[in-house]
Amino acid sequence: MGKPNFSEDFKRDAVHQITVRGYPVREVSERLGGSTYSLYKRMKLYAKATSQASSVDHEAENRRLKRVLTRMTEERDILKKRPRTSQRMQGEVRVHCRASPTVFSASDVPLPQHSSRWVLRMG
Repeated sequence: MGKPNFSEDFKRDAVHQITVRGYPVREVSERLGGSTYSLYKRMKLYAKATSQASSVDHEAENRRLKRVLTRMTEERDILKKRPRTSQRMQGEVRVHCRASPTVFSASDVPLPQHSSRWVLRMG
């Protein structure tokens, strides 16, 4: 009887059972018909491959986040330089009970009796 040839998918699934599902190496090797030595070897091989792939992903993500940070910093600086139009608080919103007839017609904006209900409908 010859030496069994396992596919890469089979080997990857065997390592997955050990690393992710938590099965013991000896149990997996007995069940699948491989040696414990080959499973340990595969575990090291796949661990190196995933760590290299994840480090490349982290580097790309860091570059992307640095570009976003630069853009957001520039936007913040531009907004800081813009003069404020009023002395209101930044989060304050003005609510008018009646709309100007030049902007809206009566059919465009139904106005309830209480302005608080109107504000709730706007939200």
